[in-house]
Amino acid sequence: MRHTSQINHSAPARILIAVFSFITVGIIAGCTAGLDEPIDLNNLFFDYLTVSGSDGKYIVITGHTVSQSDITIPDTIYEIPVREVADSVFSGDTKVRSVTFGKNMRRIGNNAFGGCQNLQSITFNVSMSDIGEYAFSECTGLPSAVLPEQLRSVGRGAFYGCRSLSELTVPDGLSDIGGRAFSGTAWLNARSDSKNVIVGDGILIAYNGDRTELTVPKEVKGISGAFAGNTSLQKISLREGVDSIGDMSFMGCSSLVSVNIPSTVTRIGGNAFYGCTSLEMIVLGENIRSIGADAFTNCNAAIYVRKGSFAEQYCIDNGLDYFLMK
Repeated sequence: MRHTSQINHSAPARILIAVFSFITVGIIAGCTAGLDEPIDLNNLFFDYLTVSGSDGKYIVITGHTVSQSDITIPDTIYEIPVREVADSVFSGDTKVRSVTFGKNMRRIGNNAFGGCQNLQSITFNVSMSDIGEYAFSECTGLPSAVLPEQLRSVGRGAFYGCRSLSELTVPDGLSDIGGRAFSGTAWLNARSDSKNVIVGDGILIAYNGDRTELTVPKEVKGISGAFAGNTSLQKISLREGVDSIGDMSFMGCSSLVSVNIPSTVTRIGGNAFYGCTSLEMIVLGENIRSIGADAFTNCNAAIYVRKGSFAEQYCIDNGLDYFLMK
């Protein structure tokens, strides 16, 4: 439902005072932002920023001053599109039962609705492209979610701990899934009999087998947290065509001795090989363009890189010992 923007001038003064921190302003990287007064949309008060980005002005919802059960994020405020909900805006609000996002919404911030334990309904818009880290984590009352077709990225732990989430629709084009995005959900638990759980555009998010040596299926294009905590796996072979080793993919695989990284891999996520204490060697090719934080922390592997490569610079910047390949 489209809501018109009307300021309630009779609202108490204490509600019409917006308190913004430099931290909130700082999340809008590379943009200029102005501080605006809260707006009353059908008695639901929002704090917001007007941001000037490379493609024009847009609104970021930064807070709400009145807790209500049914929340509708508007399409526009004063004819400016509302595109984002900032980090932690509704976090822990147990009064929230439903959320409907306007047609211009593109991004939901980190932990934006985390811990909303009575949230039961989410209505996304079709143009949304990014759900942030832990955006809906621990929403324990949420029974179902239909992710929009245009969605391409789901942040780390986005639905982590949503134990009632039994029905989930994942778009075929989803290509970037953060580690443990769906861990602890009834939906993922119901797939424990499947050796490989592959969703979206070929993303392996869970491996339920018990083999010590494994070659990933040919349809896998990316890995996200699939082997985290697997202490049986000793050797894994990734096929050419795999382009990403995502967050936490092999975290805590303490028995893993050998892994090959194909030349097609361009990204290695945060904590990807964290705690792989038995891993002997890892070769980082020239096509890698992104490596996340703590990707090799508490990992004893000898790291081989090409001189002048992104991987070499990563090792230098993070104080990691490495060897140059001939």
